[in-house]
This record gives sequence, C-alpha cells and structure tokens, in this order.
Amino acid sequence: MTRKHLLFILALLCSQVSLAQFIGFETGIPEQFRTIGKGKVSLSTRYYKEGKQSLEWDFRSGSMLNITLEHPLVLNEQMENTYGITLWIYNEAPQQDSIRFEFLSPQGHVSYWFSFRLAVAGWRACWIGFQHMKGDKQEKEIASYRLIAPERKGSIFLDRLTFPVEKMNDRTTPDLQMPYNNSLSYRDLWHWCRVWQWEQYEYDLPLPTILSQTEKDELHSVEQRLTAALDIQKAPKEAIHKAYSVFQKTNIQPSGAGFTGAPVLTPDELDRSKGEISWNDLETMLSGFAYDAYYNHSEASLQNYFTVWDFAINQGFAYGSGMGTNHHYGYQVRKIYTTAWLMRDAIWKAPNRDNILSTLIFWSALQETRKPYQHGRDELLDSWHTLLMAKTVSALLFTDERERARALKGLSRWVSSSLQYTPGTIGGIKVDGTTFHHGGFYPAYTTGVLAMVGQFISLTNQTAYEPTEEARQVLKSAFIAMRNYSNKYEWGIGISGRHPFGGSMKADDVAAFAYLALSGDLSGESNVFDHHLAADYLRLCDKDTPEARFFKKQGITPAPAPQGFFVYNYGSAGIFRRNDWMVTLKGYTTDVWGSEIYRKDNRYGRYQSYGSVQIMGYPSRLASGYDENGWDWNRLPGTTTIHLPFELLDSPLSGTTMAHSKENFSGSSSLEGKNGMFAMKLMERELKNFTPDFIARKSVFCFDNRMICLGTGIHNSNSNYPTETTLFQSTFQQGESSICVNGKEEKEVGYQKKLSAETQKLVSIIDGYNNYYFVKEGDVQVQIAQQSSLHEKTRADTQGTFASAWIEHGRAPQNGTYEYLVWIQPTNQELKEHDALQTYEVVQRNDSAHIVHDLLTGITAYAVFETYQSQQDNVFSLIPAETMVMYRSDKGNIIMSVCDPNLNIEEKAYTTKQPSRILEKRLEVKGKWELRTSHPQVKLIQNGTNTDIIVLCQHGQPVEFSLTKETTESGK
Repeated sequence: MTRKHLLFILALLCSQVSLAQFIGFETGIPEQFRTIGKGKVSLSTRYYKEGKQSLEWDFRSGSMLNITLEHPLVLNEQMENTYGITLWIYNEAPQQDSIRFEFLSPQGHVSYWFSFRLAVAGWRACWIGFQHMKGDKQEKEIASYRLIAPERKGSIFLDRLTFPVEKMNDRTTPDLQMPYNNSLSYRDLWHWCRVWQWEQYEYDLPLPTILSQTEKDELHSVEQRLTAALDIQKAPKEAIHKAYSVFQKTNIQPSGAGFTGAPVLTPDELDRSKGEISWNDLETMLSGFAYDAYYNHSEASLQNYFTVWDFAINQGFAYGSGMGTNHHYGYQVRKIYTTAWLMRDAIWKAPNRDNILSTLIFWSALQETRKPYQHGRDELLDSWHTLLMAKTVSALLFTDERERARALKGLSRWVSSSLQYTPGTIGGIKVDGTTFHHGGFYPAYTTGVLAMVGQFISLTNQTAYEPTEEARQVLKSAFIAMRNYSNKYEWGIGISGRHPFGGSMKADDVAAFAYLALSGDLSGESNVFDHHLAADYLRLCDKDTPEARFFKKQGITPAPAPQGFFVYNYGSAGIFRRNDWMVTLKGYTTDVWGSEIYRKDNRYGRYQSYGSVQIMGYPSRLASGYDENGWDWNRLPGTTTIHLPFELLDSPLSGTTMAHSKENFSGSSSLEGKNGMFAMKLMERELKNFTPDFIARKSVFCFDNRMICLGTGIHNSNSNYPTETTLFQSTFQQGESSICVNGKEEKEVGYQKKLSAETQKLVSIIDGYNNYYFVKEGDVQVQIAQQSSLHEKTRADTQGTFASAWIEHGRAPQNGTYEYLVWIQPTNQELKEHDALQTYEVVQRNDSAHIVHDLLTGITAYAVFETYQSQQDNVFSLIPAETMVMYRSDKGNIIMSVCDPNLNIEEKAYTTKQPSRILEKRLEVKGKWELRTSHPQVKLIQNGTNTDIIVLCQHGQPVEFSLTKETTESGK
C-alpha cells in the first residue's frame, strides 16, 4: 500500500467519525478562524441569531475569512448527496454583490463553491448541501473553507454555523440569497419551498389602465364581504394577553441598524429551551396586538404591532427569504393575514408599509397565481387550506385598486383551474369526489379545505371573480362525497388516516354547503340556487343562520341522511347507508395505502384497511361504541388480523409507514346506487414485525340492511399469535348495556364464552347496538371485558370496557374460512317477517370466487378473484379474474354493473401524477343479448350462441348498463 493511499484511508476514517460542529460564538472565536488580507473578526452583541452574540467580519476588497478543519472531510457519493453547511448571515445595508464560499482540498483546489447575495438588510439563512453547490467537484477531500469578500469595504455578521451538516434538510429552500439552491424545490411535492420560484413569474394578465364603475363596485363588494367575514366583533382578551406575554419574552430592542431579541427560527432548528421563537409566536403577537389596536383602539398595541413587524422582517420573515426551510409555515401564519386585513388602513400609512406588504404577498404565495394553475403539482389541499385566505387578503392589500383587481382576477383563475380533477395520487379532488393528501384519500385534511374554498366562493359570489361553474361542479362532488362518508359529521376509522379516533366536519365546513348552494344551481334544474346542497345544509346545520332562514323561506326542507351504496375506490372504500346508520368498508392496493402511521401518530393503526366493516349506527363514533380508551387495536370490526401485542403492532419504521399492498383487487362496487359489495385480496408486506405470507380473500355483500361477510384462503406462518376475524368491538356500560348470545342476555363484565358454529349449527349475537350477527362457520369467542390499551400518540396506558366477538382461525392457519351475516338495526317488523339466514344463498365460496344471491332484492353478486367459468351459472359462462359483477333481472332484462377497483396507475411512488388507465374486461353471457341503450364504455359482440361483453373500466368506478334479449331471439 502506498503512502498516498494510506493517508487517504486515514483521512477517510477521520472524516467518518467527525461530528457536525455547531458554532454559536458564545465562548469566543475558534482558533481555526483566520482572516487573510485587510480585514478582521471580532465578537459582537449588536446582532445575534443564537445566544447573545455573533461573529462580525469587517472586510476590504480582497479579504478572506479562512476556516481550517480539525479533520479533513472526505466525501463519498452518499455524503456528497446529504452533507452541507448551515449558518445565518446578517447584512446591515443592501448591496448588489455577494459573499463567495469556497471549499478547498489540502492542495488548495476549489471543487465546491457557492455565492450568497447581500441584496437585503437583516438576518438571512444560508443553508446549502454539496449536491447543490457549484464547482467541478473533482477533489472529494476538503481540508478548509473560506469566505471571500466582495470588491468593497463592509461587514457581515455570522451565527449558528454548523459544518459539516451530515444530513441536510430535504426541504432546504431557494430564495433571493441563493436562488439556485435545492433542486427538490422544483418537485411538485415541495410546494412550500417554491415561493421564490413562483416569484419569478410575471403576470400574463395586463394591468388595467382604468377600472370601470362595475369593476370598482365588484371589487368593493368583495372587500366588504371579506371585512364582514373576518370581523369577530370584539377583541379576545386571551389573544391580547398572549401577545403581550410573548412580546415581553421576545424582548425586542433596537440595535445598530436592526434589532436584538429572541431569535426567530423555523421549527426544524428551533430550540425553545433557549428562548427562541417561530412563526406561530409572530402570529400570536401580530394577531393579538391587531385585535387590541383595531377593536380597543389601543395605541400601545398599535405601536407594538409595527414593532413586531419590523423585528420579524429583520429576523428573516421577509420578502425573498426562505429561512433555511419554510415547509408547512402556512399552518402557523393564518391569523397574521386575517388580522392584517383588519389593520390594512394602518399598514398603508405605516413608514415600513412596502416591506410589510411585500412580506405578506411573498409568503402568501400569491405570486403563483400570476399564471394559471400548474396542472400536476402536488399538495393542493395544504395550499387551499392554509394559504387561500392569505392569498385573498394579499390580493386586496395592494394600494393601487387596479393591482387589486388584477391580483384577484389571477387568484380566481388559479382557484378555478386548480378545482379540476387531479390525476394519479397527487393532492386534490379525484373523479369519485375523494380528496387526496399525502398520496391518499384523507378526510382529515378535507375538513377545513372545503370550508376555505367555499368561503372564497362566498366572497366572490355573483362577481367576475367567482370561480367558474365547472370548478364549482368539481367542488360540489367533494362536498357530496364528504356528506356521504360522514355520519352525521364523523367518518369511519378505516379512512381516518393518522387520526384514528378523530376528524369530523366542522361548522365552517357546513357553512360552505350554503355558500356553494348560493353560488348557483349546480344540479342542472335551472333554479336560482342549488336546492339539493341547500337541503343538505339544513340537515347538517343546527343553528339559526341567515342562510338557513333564507332556504326555509324558499321552501327548502332538510334532506334525509344519504341512502344507498357509494363507491370510493380512490380510497379502496365503500360506504353503505340506510336510515341514519353508515358502514365504512376499507381495503388497500398498490396505489392506495392501508394506513398512515407516523412515529408519534396512529402507532397501532396497521389494520385499518384489512377489510374493515365498521358500523356507525348513531351520529358519532362514541355513541356508536368506538372509544380509544381501552381499544384493542387488533380488533377493528370486519378485519382479519394477526392478534399481536402492542409492542409488535407499533409503528414499524422510524419515520412514516404508508404500506401499500402488492395486490390490486380491493375495493367496492354498486348496483343502481342502492346496494353494493366489497372485495379484497388481502396480503401483508415484508416489514419489521409483519408476516409477509399473511394472505386472505375477503368479501362483503350489502343488501338493504344486511351484510353477508365471506372469507377464504386465510393463511400465514405466524405460529406465535392467533389469526382472527373481528365481528365487533364496542363500548359497554356496566348496568346499562347488554349483549345477547344465542338468545341469552349477558350483562356482566367478565363474561367470556367460546362457541362453535359447527356444533351449535349457528352462533347468533346481538351486539348491544341493535346489530345482529349470525355466524354460519367458525369458532367464535365472545367477551365482555375491562381492557387495557395504549394511546396511539403517547403510548400512555388507557382503559375501557368493551363487548367483543371474533372468529378464531388459530395460529398459522393454512386455509381459514368464515361466513357470517350482519343484520343492521332490523325493525320489529323485519324480525317478524324474515329469517335472516333465509334471505340469501352462497352460490360459491372458495379462493376463485365469492358469489352470493340475495333473495329479497333479486341481486346476484360476484367477487371473482381468479377467472370464473361455469356451465351451471344461469347468466355467465365466463368472468375474468379480479372483477366485481352485480346484476338483477327486471322483466326479462338484466341490469348489470361491472367493476375492476384497480386504479391501474403505472408508477408506484409516494405520489404520482400518472393517471388511472383503462382496463378492458371481457365477460361472456349465455344467450344473445343487446344493450337497451348505448353506453360509451360497453360493447357487445356475438360469440356463437353466447354474447361477449367488453367493458372499459377506469378510476375504479362501476360501469352500469342494461341488457335485453336480442330481438330475433326474444321473438322465438
């Protein structure tokens, strides 16, 4: 081995053990800092971003500040992609030049460099990774780095210096100082980090020379509505108290050309134990002082309001600043904007007006709306939810009303063009009305989002700024979907994302139903307003609002709860409803994740989509028997699971777990919108504490108020823990609740019994919520027990009392099966008229197909897992694999639906804009048939004495059509 190679290896080893060195300049100037040329470094208390002092570098033309590394850093490919440098730089006076950073090899070769512009005054973040630096990047060994002064005299201040940063933030944000930084910002996903990219947009809308009186009136109308919407009538004392409390702790003091005080930082580098603050603290101060100044006419708060603004801008919450990374800031600045609107007259008169307005406009991302919405960009729900109001306020804060008109016109166009169905799994609204966030169907983000877009429609109603009718139609589909999957306001655990026992429609979501209804008739009935949305609003609204009084005066009555079966296969879900109850059926596929598990959220939610069949029989989860306290996370109703101890069920990955299946046959279908079915090929992924050979084939057939639940092929090799299919798990109140097991009422906590459907011929259970379970096959365990569990966020112990029942499949089952019927809240009349088990027959139940014929509705439904061929079938001779079919005969005709729930998206990624592709299904029916009416997705071809039906399936939606006997054949 040569001496050169030995030295290289030693240097490499040293670099691997070197740790990121944080320098706050609190204890002195490190000895490795040396100035070259005319210049000097000293400690300064004039400005600081950490502790109480920073490093001041006074420079002249040709000056350099050199920092020698204690151990040389040798970059390999992985390090080059992740390592970098972070610091904050204070510049006292704007200059049209830059500081150049160079990284040197032991021989003095510069392989990496970047420039930091000094175009503004104040603190600005300097975060950049090696992969985004410039240079030839030939020499991978770094022995030192240096700052090269511009060609002039001056000074800057450095603080919070860390080098090397071993893992740069993935969302490092380009800005005015380093516009070329971070290619991730140009990915559609990182919308937060694109504000500087959008700042380069120029309006393609001309600035009006003059506004007509109509344009002025409409603009004024929007402004008046915004004031009315944001006017809270009275200043909240608690908000004012918090503002003064934070203000006191922040201790803002004039210093030099700027300020000292608690450093303002992004949450990713914030250390509150050191007194540092973030955007939410700015929001607390600015909103509290605004309320006090606006409503109480407090001069002190008025002065404090503008002091905080000056301080915030000086600290980096300013135009053109990325603050290192700015992701998710929208959630922490909303009241800054709503209260800025109340303070607009004072802002317009303020000496620092231009800086305040440019900051507000920049951080609202209004600049994105200078052009039409960029189709295919991700994370729309975040933008609508957190920044649409900010954009609206900012558009109306321009001092020139012509600019306000153009900005509002651009914003309206952006809203309209973003309210289109988005492809693939990127954020937005899908063709079935589901709303996507984080690559999945996510109602927890829908609430608030629809409210905000609805409010924008209310603000712009009957003006030129109102979103287009096409956009409002798309929005309506999302409102209707939310109405359908909420009972009354809450949704099922299976579709709750990382909030398993949380999430519901709020008052502002309900209000948005009225706003959308008042924007015009979107039902095609030529009414002045949408009567259907108005009726939904009256069902959901429990207040005497002006909108409610208007609708009632117009003869609108509250709509009944949704009735029928609703297919949402962008979420691999089905919603089954009658009367005032709702069932959520949920699976997952290669394109639809099963659950969203974070390190500190929904830790035990793995089984949310393992074929869950959750009945919400009353208006809330709690009233329907679902309470997190004491909940056994293994037993969500309908799921087939391996019953694990919670430490093995806990989140398997250190970050986010969003496990997808390797199967694509999972989802729902319907017939005539009234009845439906759900089917899935269940399989588990190969992750920590998972069982990768765990598979099952499951189906649920939903007719009237009955569900036939079938399972076959239940298999896994886990011999340590039992596999089971849960019938129900619901809260139980000692002395008030009871269940009924095989006709015997049970009401004591501690009850436990094992029953066999084979020996009993049938196991029947009433769950205490008026749902009847009839198990025809399987060993059933029933219990009423005090349960201990763990909180899904904190792992804290929880307790609760539950009645539960499940079918036992044993350890490591090889071909487990089950069959049971659920009769949901039958009436006394139904109980007298029908024997539940005589209402249907199972035609086939194996790994190839689950087929059920319902005697009461006359519907036959097929969950075809593998290609189905039959000589005995009355209608079909062939149905291809992974197809759901439902049909019923009607006066010699056949009404049929065909569905493949597979979204058939080519790219398998966290999110993709690649669209759902068409799948062709070819079925063969016996006899000669023709379509009663033509259908663009259905084609019939005669095949001898039979007929081939070619169905084009897309978006996981059922294709419904009617067949009639061919004329020549029917005439025989």
